Amino acid sequence: MVSWTYAFKRGFIIWLWSIVWGIVGGIVALVLSGGSLLVLITNPSAYTNAGSWVAAFVGMFLGILIGALIATIGNYAAIVKIVLESVEETKSPPQPPT
Repeated sequence: MVSWTYAFKRGFIIWLWSIVWGIVGGIVALVLSGGSLLVLITNPSAYTNAGSWVAAFVGMFLGILIGALIATIGNYAAIVKIVLESVEETKSPPQPPT
């Protein structure tokens, strides 16, 4: 049986990895959107015609979608990795010091 201390330590590690993957996904979203969101926030008058608005929206949507997918998949991968390492740790008997 796993102790609560051990479980909370592993939960904390998963939480930290979630933050890391969220940051990575956010960076990917900004890069893939081509900076459209940053330009829209700093200079909204840059998009004066309808075509540029559509291009900016599509770029932002795809960037955010792909960034969110990367963050989600990375988060689940971190959970699987931590859980499998924990199972392996609890199954293997402690080795005597040499």
